[in-house]
Amino acid sequence: PQPWCLLGGIFNEINSEEAVSCYEKTIALNPRYYLAFRGLGNYYLKSKDYLKAEDYYTKAIDVNPYRFGPIYKNRAFARLQLENNSGAKADLVKYLEQTPNAADKKNIEDAVSQL
Repeated sequence: PQPWCLLGGIFNEINSEEAVSCYEKTIALNPRYYLAFRGLGNYYLKSKDYLKAEDYYTKAIDVNPYRFGPIYKNRAFARLQLENNSGAKADLVKYLEQTPNAADKKNIEDAVSQL
């Protein structure tokens, strides 16, 4: 599944819808390949389809809740766009727990305090 996921990432970088089919092929080969769910979340976040982005980030987290802290930050952004402030705040807190040395730590802490 990794080659399909990598190809999806390339298509995602150029905002091509082909990314979706590549990530879906990855998931068909390995339904626990959380990076493909993250890739779909990223694609839909860039496409401003925040509901789908939130859904795919949630699937990535369900598969692997401790592996990749930035997924929580991305889902928080999608949730903010969906006016789910409490969910966004919880995600930002989780992001900071998993990424304690994040370069954007101060900004995230400020955002958490305002939510």
